[in-house]
Amino acid sequence: MIILSMNWIKPLTIVEFVFIGIFLLVYATYFIRLYLVARRLGTTARSVIIKFIIRGIYLGLCILGLLGPSFGVNEIEAQATGKDIFLVFDLSRSMDAIDIEPSRLEKTKFEITKNLDLLKSDRVGLIVFSSDAYTHTPLTFDRDAIKLFIQKLNTNLFLQNGTDLNAAFSLILKKFQSSHTLNSRKTKVIVLISDGEDFGKIDPTVIFELKKNKINLLTLGVGTPQGGLIRDGLEFKKDKEGKEVISKLNTAYLINLTKSLNGKYFQLTNQVNGVSDLLKEADKVESNWVDTRKMTVANNKYYYFVILALILMIIDILFTVRTIKI
Repeated sequence: MIILSMNWIKPLTIVEFVFIGIFLLVYATYFIRLYLVARRLGTTARSVIIKFIIRGIYLGLCILGLLGPSFGVNEIEAQATGKDIFLVFDLSRSMDAIDIEPSRLEKTKFEITKNLDLLKSDRVGLIVFSSDAYTHTPLTFDRDAIKLFIQKLNTNLFLQNGTDLNAAFSLILKKFQSSHTLNSRKTKVIVLISDGEDFGKIDPTVIFELKKNKINLLTLGVGTPQGGLIRDGLEFKKDKEGKEVISKLNTAYLINLTKSLNGKYFQLTNQVNGVSDLLKEADKVESNWVDTRKMTVANNKYYYFVILALILMIIDILFTVRTIKI
């Protein structure tokens, strides 16, 4: 039989069984009522069976249509696109400044984790830097893993304090170039998260290589121009003269750096939260075509069953039968 040789997209679930049960219960009640009425009047209700058969058939057809019957196959071409995003966290001690509550780093971690799912189907990796840089989490589709590693970030991951963005950019180039042979067409995005302090001079060769490899830069400036004290245990960080150090967001530096790579700048303060806008922008960066693959898919023929059920419904509405002969 054709029905037995078909493939079904969905199995019968509790929903279908409930509808079938309700239908049988209602019709059993209906038959019993008609039978009792006909018996009292000394006649028969046999003709209502025609209606029952028609309604039973189109109910069954509707259920079969919901199950997604398919037979035969089609070959289609599917285009695969790809985008790799590295979240690059500045873990220098200035990220412990409290001009943003509870601190620059803690506020950033909370907001990034909360909004990370805005990056839908892209691979995401995690790079951290201070005086040096290393890959904290390789590129992955696992959002829960990325969130977990972000939550554990702290400025004590580096023994020496400082901010060397050259090390971070060089590492990014190395990571992207190592995957270059695997797939050179993937779009590459950097999301730089920093307060912009003490970067020093960026190597022009690094900037040139970033442009050459068409790496997109989005920057999140964290902090305020007024600045704040830096937590150091239970106290605050002091300079050699014993004065408390005030760390300020270097907006101009970050904006100029971002412009040099034709990127976009966003900010995070107690009053301004650009994290969701930044991640939406990263998601909007166009994914490049990677390759085209041929796929074999089954033909869903649900509409045959639905159309036939509609025809029977119309017949049911237009044609009536006498349930009681007098």
